[in-house]
This record gives sequence, C-alpha cells and structure tokens, in this order.
Amino acid sequence: MKFGKLLAGLALALGATAGGGAAQAADVTLRVGTFLPTQGVWHEPLAHFIETANDNDVGVTLEIVADPSAVSPFQLGEAVSSGVIDVAYMSGAFYTTLVPEADALKLLNVPVAELRENGAMDLIDEVHRQKMGTHFLGKLGDEIDYYIYTGVKIDEPDFSGLDVRGQPAYRPFLEALGANVVQMPGSEIYSAMESGVVDGYAWPLWGIQDLGLLEVTKFRIEPGFYNSEIAVLVNEDAWSGLDDAQRSVVTQAMIETEQWFIDYRNRVDAQQRSVQADAGIETITFSEEEGRAFRKTANDAAWTVIEERTPDFAAAVKPLGFRAD
Repeated sequence: MKFGKLLAGLALALGATAGGGAAQAADVTLRVGTFLPTQGVWHEPLAHFIETANDNDVGVTLEIVADPSAVSPFQLGEAVSSGVIDVAYMSGAFYTTLVPEADALKLLNVPVAELRENGAMDLIDEVHRQKMGTHFLGKLGDEIDYYIYTGVKIDEPDFSGLDVRGQPAYRPFLEALGANVVQMPGSEIYSAMESGVVDGYAWPLWGIQDLGLLEVTKFRIEPGFYNSEIAVLVNEDAWSGLDDAQRSVVTQAMIETEQWFIDYRNRVDAQQRSVQADAGIETITFSEEEGRAFRKTANDAAWTVIEERTPDFAAAVKPLGFRAD
C-alpha cells in the first residue's frame, strides 16, 4: 500500500476520535501517535505526560490512537506533519527526511532544562515549524547512552569484518569503526543475531529486554555514545487551534514530565543494567584513552554529517547544546 493511501485510510479510521483538533478550542481531543509499542520502559514517560496533561479543567484531552501496528515509525513524522494525528512521540532519527536538523538531537548532551533557557529549544522549534509544520514541544532521554551489543568478544575498538545492525542515526560512526552496517527494523534484530546475519547491533541502554534480545546478546561495549532522545511534536494547526490555557496546560505537562524523567531515568538505568547482568551479558570496557577516542569518533562522525547537510543550524545549536568530553 502506498503511503498516501495508508495515511488516507488512517485519517478515515481516526476521524471519529478527532475532537476538532485545530478547529475549535473547547473540549479538544489531541490524537497521539507513538513510534513504540504501548508497553515497556520507554512507554511510561509518554503515559506520564498524557496523564499529567489530561489532569486539567480547560477542555483538552490527549488520547493514543496510533502505535507501530497502525503506523510505521518511519511514517509517523509525515502523519503528524499532515495532521493525520495531532501529537507524535518519536525519535528524531525517524523523520530526518522531513527535518534533516533532527539528526542533531542525539548529540545534544546539555540538559533539556538548559536548552529551554539558552535558546536552543527555540532554534529546534523554529526549524520544525518551517520544515515540518510542527511545534517542538519538548524531548526526553537525557543521559541515556546508546551502546553496541555483540554476540562476539571485541578486544579493541576495531569492528573491521563485523556485520552490525544499524540505522542512519549511527551509520557514520559504525562505518568509522570499520563495521559493515546492515540496516533493518528493530523487530528483525533477534532473528538476525540468532542466525548470525549480524554480529551485533546498536541500541540504547534501555529496551533490549522489551525486544527479547537478552538471550542472543553476550556483550555490551563500554563506553556508551550519543544521547537517546524522544521528541514530542504537535501539528502546528492543532497547536494553533488550542486556546492559551490549553497550550499552557500541555506545555507545563511536558516540562513537568521532563523533570519527572530524571528520577525515572536513574531508577530504570539501574534496573536495565541489572537485567542485562542477570541475563549473562558481559561488559567489555576499553581503556580510558580508547574510551575517549571511541566517543570522539562517534561525535565527530555524526557532527561531520550534520555540519555538511545543515551548516547554519549546526553552527547555531552546537555551542548551546553540545559539550565535548
């Protein structure tokens, strides 16, 4: 099915749940789409945000109407841009065809509260409005690193000859390590690892249990790299259709969730490390010097791509949102 037909069908199916979106400010239901299943460690922050936003008396309600079973994560950006849904919970890695600048989100390691204060969030919002027709409401994921997980032992940061599952967000880094990058959906990693199609994969610290990957993973490479991020985007027409009180409620719910996320992150980080250790996943730790070089390679590879594609945005946001190790 072509994507245009898929969106049209989804729009028709969701039409009955639309509470007027951008058409009126009273008793509005904002239709939410998520790029992840509605369970697991990454879903609870979305649930917290929705619950917080819905605890109001100004007539705005958020309701999940689409998950990966209805809309592919790679199509969710177009869905919120076109107004098929009103709110999207998704990583910037999945909509860089619409907003190439979103590729930089994984490199912003300054706390989100500081990004709001120093103007970086305004820059991010502006480019999303211009290129995607969405309001960048906020983001989650501070200080949750990506890692490379393998089924084979690695003695040094040289992945020559290894096949590693990747995606565009970290392809340049994996290639800089010498890996052969095999692109595939996250849902296919298990069978690829089990059959030996790939020797490893990159994924955040969180969530490999949710994908069932514990039993096919033997090692986690330290240190981590990049910064996991999930953006919350609101269709600009839907956002404009809210009144001031409703926009304030949704904004404050996002900010409160960003603050709540700090304690949640600390709890889940410890739990995820424990789960991996209990499953027998060993940690491979490079020397301090190798570790610094490993992270520098990751950052340099990504910034090179971003600075080539979106030089003005990179020059503006990098001093505000990125601190080198």
